[in-house]
Amino acid sequence: MREKHKSSFDRMDELQKISYTNAMARDAALVAEENFDADQLESDYYRELYAINMEQSSVNAHRALENWVPILAAAGAVIISAMMLFKGLKHVGLDLSSLQNFLIMGMVGAVVWMAVAIFARTLKRHSLQRSTFLLFSWMQVFTASAFAFSHGSNDIANAIGPFVAVIDVLKTGQISDEAAVPPAVMIAMGIALIAGLWFIGRFVIQTVGSGLTQMHPSSGFAAELSAAAVVMAASLLGLPVSSTHILIGAVLGIGIVNKAANWNLMKPIALAWVITLPAAAGIAAVTVSILRVVF
Repeated sequence: MREKHKSSFDRMDELQKISYTNAMARDAALVAEENFDADQLESDYYRELYAINMEQSSVNAHRALENWVPILAAAGAVIISAMMLFKGLKHVGLDLSSLQNFLIMGMVGAVVWMAVAIFARTLKRHSLQRSTFLLFSWMQVFTASAFAFSHGSNDIANAIGPFVAVIDVLKTGQISDEAAVPPAVMIAMGIALIAGLWFIGRFVIQTVGSGLTQMHPSSGFAAELSAAAVVMAASLLGLPVSSTHILIGAVLGIGIVNKAANWNLMKPIALAWVITLPAAAGIAAVTVSILRVVF
């Protein structure tokens, strides 16, 4: 490239050489800036050099996409399969040993690694931005499902627990350590969850999805996977937590890393975290006191 431009430069007259040299000097100062506008480049030499550097950067980024994203997807698949094996499928009568569970997790991770690696190689014809968007969009479908599963294992369980306890007391007339969950209650709670999401949940979705920070499918993948893992760990320990609060924390962490967190919106959210617990306790105490007086 240098020889070609040197040959072109030698064919110029003196005035053209002076003008071109000044343009290259301005371009050299421009490219030294951290974030410069390539459209402001004046000389053909720096324009072509910029195009070559961008192409090289894209090739390296695609190689990183092919090498590291399949590993990341495999790790996510192992976490999701662990949720299903240790928390979900143990209730359907499958008596699998720990060794069998780990073997299944390893096989799932290997299959996902191979599938994502093949898919990543087919995206070479797309730009890096388009490839990243497509790849993580598909991966986010599974992390969103995993988070929904963890949400049901904790938040919905928090609502079903007292409800089933009351039904069991009314049915048996005594307080038991454990109570079976009737299928009708499971269906009713599922309908209630869907109804809440449909009528009111969209406002929370908007806040978490775009209000706290700008989200990309790769950011959503990281937030959903980390939140699902934390909620599932709490469920295995029998700790009632709020999956929404945990997801907000994950999204806020992404905003902090990207230096784009909406702290103005975070203030009322944090205030709500502080208020909801004593407010709910107070309302419950007043309700129980009234019921005792009435009955």
